[in-house]
Amino acid sequence: MKIVLGSPLNAIPKPWLYFDVPAVMVNALEIRGDPRAVLQYEGELWIDSGGYQILKKGLSVDLEKIAEIYRRVDAQLYLSLDVPPSPQDPPDVAEKKFEKSYSNWEKLRKMVGDSVIPVLHVYKDVGLFRRYLARYLDAPALAIGAAVPYVLITKGAPKGSRGLALKLIAEVRAQYKGPIHILGMGSPSVTPILAVMRIDSTDSATWRLKAAYGKVVLPGGGERHVTSRSVNFGRAKPKDGELEELYNFLQATGFPVLDDFYSRIKISFEYRALVNAWVVLKSWAEPPRPKSFKTLYQLAVSH
Repeated sequence: MKIVLGSPLNAIPKPWLYFDVPAVMVNALEIRGDPRAVLQYEGELWIDSGGYQILKKGLSVDLEKIAEIYRRVDAQLYLSLDVPPSPQDPPDVAEKKFEKSYSNWEKLRKMVGDSVIPVLHVYKDVGLFRRYLARYLDAPALAIGAAVPYVLITKGAPKGSRGLALKLIAEVRAQYKGPIHILGMGSPSVTPILAVMRIDSTDSATWRLKAAYGKVVLPGGGERHVTSRSVNFGRAKPKDGELEELYNFLQATGFPVLDDFYSRIKISFEYRALVNAWVVLKSWAEPPRPKSFKTLYQLAVSH
C-alpha cells in the first residue's frame, strides 16, 4: 500500500532527501511558485485543495483560484475542494456539504481534467453516504475523507464509530473498481487494516507534529515521549525494550540514518521526524499494537 507524506512546502527535514518517499502531498493554499523547487522533490506530487483548513479557519476560497493553481502546477493528482461534514452535523446540514463537495468536483473536473479526484465523506447516515457513493462510481479515482473523527479521535462520534467507518470503506471497496485513497489515515495503528481491506493509499502529516512534541511513533502504532521536557498530553514514556524494538525495526527495514540513534532521538526534532516518517512509510505490514485496532485488524483479516 502506498503511504503519502503530507508536508508543508518549507518543511525541515525533507525525508525524501534521505530515503525514497513514494509520494508527497502539499496544500494548494501554500503554493506561490514552483512547489517542486521549494521541496527539492522530483517524485510523485499530490496537491490537496486545503478544504479542511478552509473549513477550520472559516476562509472563503474561489474555486477558480484553486483551478488556476492546479492548471499551473505539474502534479500527478489534485484533490477536489471538499466540504467535510462533522459527526455532529444533522443529516440536512451534512447533505448540503455532500452536495457542495460533489458540485465542486464537477466544476473542477471541467476546468482541470480527470486528474482532479473527488472526496466522499464518512458520515453516520449510511443512506446519505451510499447515495453519494453511487454518484462517484465513474470517477477515475476516489478519496474518502472525514474518517479521522470516527477512527482516530472518536470523541463526539457515534458509538461504534470505528466499526461504522470501516464498514463504509469496505462498501466503497466492494462497489468501486478504481484506486481508493483514505485521507489522513496514515497512522501505523490503521494502515495495516486498510492494507488488508485492499485500499490503495493513505496519507499522514503527523510525522513532523509528533516529532515536534518530542514523540516517536512505534511500528504498529502508539507513540512515546522521549525528550526530557515536560508535556501536557501524551506523556507515555518508552516501556522496557520499546526503543530497542524501534531500533531493530529501523535496522531490519533499512533505515539509512541509524548512527547515534539513542542519543539523537532524544535531542533532535529533525532526527525524530525522519524516524517517524520512516515508521509511517514502512510499518503498514505490521499488525496493529493497540488492542482496539488489533481487534479490528483481526476482523478485517477474517473477512
